[in-house]
Amino acid sequence: MHTKVIELKEYSNKEVGLLVQAVLIEVMIIFAIISIFAHEFLDPFYIILSLILFTMAYNNKKIYKKKNMTSIYIIVGMFVLVATLVEYIF
Repeated sequence: MHTKVIELKEYSNKEVGLLVQAVLIEVMIIFAIISIFAHEFLDPFYIILSLILFTMAYNNKKIYKKKNMTSIYIIVGMFVLVATLVEYIF
């Protein structure tokens, strides 16, 4: 009896990071257009911007293997997130 061994590919989440980044950029563009007319949508815009920066840092580390820009994306993302939360709370 001859059996055929099939090797399964392991799941790679590289495409998921790029998909999340693309979807967040589209949502950010929508909120940017809305915030031109209604200024109360600036807080979600900045929160989505910080999520995009964190996603870019993740993709930069996992896909492109660049360490310098990853830390810059994380620092700027944290700054935008903290500034948005401080503005929203106070």
